[in-house]
Amino acid sequence: MDMKHLIPIFVIFFFFMSTTSASVALAPSSSDTQSFSFSKLEGDQTFSILPTDVDPKLQKICGETDYPIECLTTTVPFLDENGAIIPVSILKVEIDAIHNKTKEAIDKAYEFSMNPSTSRLLPLCLKTCINNYNAIVESKQRIVDAISIGDANELSMELSHNMEHVFACEDEFKEAKIKSPIAELNSLLVKIITNSLTICVDMIKF
Repeated sequence: MDMKHLIPIFVIFFFFMSTTSASVALAPSSSDTQSFSFSKLEGDQTFSILPTDVDPKLQKICGETDYPIECLTTTVPFLDENGAIIPVSILKVEIDAIHNKTKEAIDKAYEFSMNPSTSRLLPLCLKTCINNYNAIVESKQRIVDAISIGDANELSMELSHNMEHVFACEDEFKEAKIKSPIAELNSLLVKIITNSLTICVDMIKF
């Protein structure tokens, strides 16, 4: 039996009942964030876990990304009902998701850095993260401009730099041998950026 017929009803409700917030709320599982292992699902497994009532065009686009679930949950709530569901429109929504999640990460980093009970090294690590997050926020306009003029090289470069900024943040915690309090946000950011790169490189003909 095709696995897609076994998707429980609560999975479908999860995707749509949890999207009432103006920001992207989903975070990856703790097992993903602790290992920072972002392996691509094999073959038909991508579609076996997707909601069945999502627009087929969006299912196809997200199903071809490395992280289809994150693709859906970061785009479905923010799509224009009258807009065309094409790779470039999905990419633009994902860029907004990167921006919003990065600003959320900045807020979290400031919050943790002001906690008097934190490790002596933690504020230093968080300061590095904030600097890297700010670089991601500042890159948004360059990314938007690259999309508008069809500059695939600039777009790929900016997204790749964003990925490096996230890993630079996590590396600080690894070097300090302390647990990252924002690992989940960083994991989700990496997944959204990875999906954006896939859409940019494999699906859009500039």
